[in-house]
Amino acid sequence: MSDTIILLSDRDKVRERPGMYIGDTSELGLETIVREVIDNAYDEYNNYKNPEDPIRVTLHKDNSVTVEDYGRGISPYESKANPGQIEERLAFTRIGAGGKMRANRKANNSQFSAGLNGTGAAATNFASEFFDVTIYKEDGIYHDRYENGGIPVIDLVKGGLPKKANPTKRTGTVIHFKPDPNFLRVTRISAGTLKHFFSQMQYLHPGSTLIFENERDDETLVYHSEEGLVDYLKVVATDDDKSDLAGKVVTVEGDGTSQVMGNEVNMRLNLAMGLSKKENGKVLAFTNTTYNKLGGTHETGFYNGCLEILRHYYKTFKSEIDARNKTRINLILETNKVTELEKLFKKKHVEDRFYAIIDLKHDDPELQPQTKDKLVSSEVVKFVSELVLTRALSGFDKQIATVHQMIDSVIKELWEKAKEATSNAKIDEKDAKLNTSSKLAAAKTRNPEEAEIFLVEGDSAAGSIKSNRDSTFQAVLPLRGKILNVEKTTIEKALANTEISTFFAALGAGFGANFDISKVKYHKIIIATDQDVDGLHIRVLLLTLIAKYARELLTEGYVYFLETPLYVNDLKNGEEVFVYDDATQTKFLERNRNKIKSVHRNKGLGELEARQVETTILNPQTRRLIQCQITDMDLFERHIKQLMGNDVAARRGFFIEE
Repeated sequence: MSDTIILLSDRDKVRERPGMYIGDTSELGLETIVREVIDNAYDEYNNYKNPEDPIRVTLHKDNSVTVEDYGRGISPYESKANPGQIEERLAFTRIGAGGKMRANRKANNSQFSAGLNGTGAAATNFASEFFDVTIYKEDGIYHDRYENGGIPVIDLVKGGLPKKANPTKRTGTVIHFKPDPNFLRVTRISAGTLKHFFSQMQYLHPGSTLIFENERDDETLVYHSEEGLVDYLKVVATDDDKSDLAGKVVTVEGDGTSQVMGNEVNMRLNLAMGLSKKENGKVLAFTNTTYNKLGGTHETGFYNGCLEILRHYYKTFKSEIDARNKTRINLILETNKVTELEKLFKKKHVEDRFYAIIDLKHDDPELQPQTKDKLVSSEVVKFVSELVLTRALSGFDKQIATVHQMIDSVIKELWEKAKEATSNAKIDEKDAKLNTSSKLAAAKTRNPEEAEIFLVEGDSAAGSIKSNRDSTFQAVLPLRGKILNVEKTTIEKALANTEISTFFAALGAGFGANFDISKVKYHKIIIATDQDVDGLHIRVLLLTLIAKYARELLTEGYVYFLETPLYVNDLKNGEEVFVYDDATQTKFLERNRNKIKSVHRNKGLGELEARQVETTILNPQTRRLIQCQITDMDLFERHIKQLMGNDVAARRGFFIEE
């Protein structure tokens, strides 16, 4: 025979493992056992014959507590389901016993009760020095008493508890208990804690009245709310938001069901919500009127619904919002490599912008742990989020100005993050300066309005311009081959590219979010590429770069294209005629065939002679410059993304449409 296996009684389970049932043996455990009994009284309020009857809670000077309700009165009779057992004793001495189990919740009008696991009241009894029960039934007044942590001290009679006459015919239950100092390390319940709890419960049970008799401080307080959650929301709001919430609280109500492990669970949501102009929003979440200070799945569902509301209003007023925030949105989209701003809206963007009181009713909630600090029932997320989106959405139509303010604020937050990311991606100034000093033929003038810079293909083209330019106001920067397509890469890789970093270093005005057009050294940026496919490709790559990281150069008209002659016609009289395209050359030949000595077709700038460079490229009076003027910047940027981005389908669609 072995005696190593010990079977603990329910009483011993609680007293030896308090953490599993009440949290601990200090303030948390004490608060838990007191609230369990008060929760039961509030549950009974749904069964009051007269809803004006109160719940009474008395805090006595000896630290004992009395809780009195006017409900049905707990059964003092023998259990039909458990012959030989008294139902009241089952409820207060057995874990897992109670009238709120799945099979009989609806019948007992306790479908959404706070205490559903059959543990709470028994745990309070096991944690008490004495636990005195008075039951009022129409047929009599019944009494029971437990001492020393739940040990009965009253003898039973046949069929139930002993009784006496009840001439008033009132019903209800009165429980008087005192926390056990031999079990709990803390037994003095805080009056302030009780007051805070009552202040919450009055809003979660609109119409109910709780009278708190605080004998310790000789005070009587009454807790009552008619508007419930709406009243509560106004209390929670900061002073800055209270006035804005007046008449603007949005309420949500709805029922739903879900299948959980083969069982149908029922849910009901009552919710009051509003917007915070000052980003002081706060959410309080309750399950079956029990406060979940760690939130849980109902809070997650709420924020998911709010997130969809935010996205809905952005898409609804997109053109108006985009017009207000154009520059910011462009940087956000570019930095995050997305085309739809609303995809960047996250939970964090709604957490401080909404007030809400969430009162979820659930007939089989999964709470973690016994203290019920957090709801973990996964089915709640979808239920709450869908209700918030569908039933709260229209409620904010009358608050469009505040909604717009909220969205603008989110955009600003995203922009600041994008700006920071861009700022962190800095040009390697040491390398950039070294490259610039070796490549750039700078202008002498310090007046940017006079200065111009030529961006040319390679050293060959640069050489002819350098040797013939007016160095007073003309600068030359050669580019080696095709620069990086910045639509297909990250900002970090762009800045690591020698040609790009050298270009921005030469301009001297920063990069991306830090670009400052007032610091640009050249007010004419002349793209002087060859008149062939490669030259045009380089031109587009430069435009893509400028549009993405120095957009104002385009909007302010700083960018120019140089037209270089495609043909040089030497006439018999010694004159040179420059022609810039094939069609014009054909017509010129037809009209002047007898006057032409020779025709030279240029591949690029490097093939022009010095006097030709002076005439066609450098002389402001004789050269051809085309200012890059963009009448529709939105369309331009959209085409850049289509043509130069990674979306092949979008590019194909562009060519088909065009």
